[in-house]
Amino acid sequence: MVTTKAPTHVPGRQRFGGLLNGDYQTFLALFGFGALFTAFENLPKLRHFLFGQSLVDFPAVFGLLIVLCAIFWRSLLRRGFVWAEPAALTWMDFAGVDRRRVVAKRMWTLWLGLVVVVGYTGALVTAIGGGSKDVWIAMSALTAAGAVLAAVTARRTAIRGETFAPVVLAVAGLAVAAAGLGPIAVEVLAGALFVVAVAVAFGGEPVSRVGRQDLVDGWNARLLRAMAAVFMDPMLLIPESKPVPWLSLRRPTALRLAWAGVLGRSRFAAASVVIACLVGAGHLAFPAVPAGPLFALGAYAALVPFVGGLGELWRNPGRRRWLGASDWELRLVNGLVIAVLGLGWGGLLGLVTLTLGVTPAWPVWLAIPLAVFAALRTATRPPMNYDVSGGAAGLQALRGVDVLVVGSVLLSVIA
Repeated sequence: MVTTKAPTHVPGRQRFGGLLNGDYQTFLALFGFGALFTAFENLPKLRHFLFGQSLVDFPAVFGLLIVLCAIFWRSLLRRGFVWAEPAALTWMDFAGVDRRRVVAKRMWTLWLGLVVVVGYTGALVTAIGGGSKDVWIAMSALTAAGAVLAAVTARRTAIRGETFAPVVLAVAGLAVAAAGLGPIAVEVLAGALFVVAVAVAFGGEPVSRVGRQDLVDGWNARLLRAMAAVFMDPMLLIPESKPVPWLSLRRPTALRLAWAGVLGRSRFAAASVVIACLVGAGHLAFPAVPAGPLFALGAYAALVPFVGGLGELWRNPGRRRWLGASDWELRLVNGLVIAVLGLGWGGLLGLVTLTLGVTPAWPVWLAIPLAVFAALRTATRPPMNYDVSGGAAGLQALRGVDVLVVGSVLLSVIA
């Protein structure tokens, strides 16, 4: 009797994301690859844009790449690849398909894409700076070790406190940049990461063995993100708040709800720390890049997840009536809470810059209140009006980002 392996491709779905079907996906892929490789033909211009007349500080570049590896690691630990459409799950059950292979293949596809991003960034910056052979070896070893560690930890079920591990790696990147360590130290760090990966590889259950309900929950979250992109509602991209058992809402007030929304999203705190490390390392590694836009973008990315509670209230008039608070009261109370978070993140960024030995001009720090205002403006966006042209609808979706862009341009001029 001849047996065949059960298929893993769902009928009716495009293979490789449609990249090889000759449609617009193929064109975008070819255009993207062409643009990426064109950058290597314009190294002098990129060097002037990133470094100006300064010498390339390779320890700072090493630190930046380590922080990028930490972000790569943190993004995989979200395990956004653990999902399956209910209809596809039913087909898998009747077709005898091992759903674990489907989830694992999706994880490795995402992992490969992130490896390409980090590896390309390291290769481009090294080529721009004219790095020696030792620098290339150190960059390659660091990228490979970070990729192995991310894959080993992401393929297994979550470990308690694992989200803080990328923070430790980001702090190690700051230490490398601040101490001015060379390629040998980076190779030692890469070896340490590989040893940790080997130690973590043993034990734990593969995440691909999760049950049907977990896969459907992941699909629902993915569907929500897809609809947010289609209907241009960025606040739907922010995951919902987790319960805060010790915070009572028996007497709901605007202040309690504001803190509940922040504390329920405390899982984003580690990502905010890594973003602060990335901004500091980027400012040190690329001295010619204006610090104002860099600080503003980093602060906005760190604070936006914490305005999700205000965004939920703003989209739901019934909840606002239940709370009994006016719109201005909600803006004021949530603005104060986010301002406190912005002050804390700014203090963390100040500590990072102090550790790295850089002293930004004082107008640069105006990027923090700018990001706070932009985040609040994003959360308090009125409902979309689709009875307008596509360009006007896009401007509605960019509410908050518009202020951030204009303010960043002004900061780059005055700072």
